[in-house]
Amino acid sequence: MVLPLLLLILAGLSEASRAIDAWRKITLAARTVADLTSQGDTQNPLSTGLMNDIFAITAPVMRPFDASGVTVVVSALGVDPARSTLVPQVCSSVAFGGGTARAVGPAADLTVPPGYQSQGMRYLLVEMTGRYTPLIGTALVKLVDGFSDTVTLSASVPWPIRGGQTYGSNTVTEIVLPGASPKACDGSTP
Repeated sequence: MVLPLLLLILAGLSEASRAIDAWRKITLAARTVADLTSQGDTQNPLSTGLMNDIFAITAPVMRPFDASGVTVVVSALGVDPARSTLVPQVCSSVAFGGGTARAVGPAADLTVPPGYQSQGMRYLLVEMTGRYTPLIGTALVKLVDGFSDTVTLSASVPWPIRGGQTYGSNTVTEIVLPGASPKACDGSTP
């Protein structure tokens, strides 16, 4: 009589640990993309080929989990040098895997993280989402009303700029993502 309950608990615990591991892999992949992008390149804006190489690292980092449904959005953000505000400015953005790049301009749905709240500061934000399909508990997940057989996991990682170039009157370096202008965050139009 107790055996079915114990087996259910065992399946739930193993599935929960596997889901946590998948979430950790997504977070690790987001941190890896952020770190590689933040180092910049000899050219600015970064080349599309370099960004594709950086995005390609998600599959090996995600192993043994499937990385085919992973979407990545990398945004170069800045704090407005003219006024102190907690709404970051999107300087440039690029997406991979079906994601949608952020529009250049104020990002009203974001706030500047505490460590980056100084005028003129530049940083990267990597937003990554992926699907997790339970191995054992697919039938159990379907029993819960409103859930599908997959769970969406996400990670949002702010990262300091470690490379890049200075532009205009900025005293900090800036990473410019492919297809953008370095003027996008200095108060002038791109």
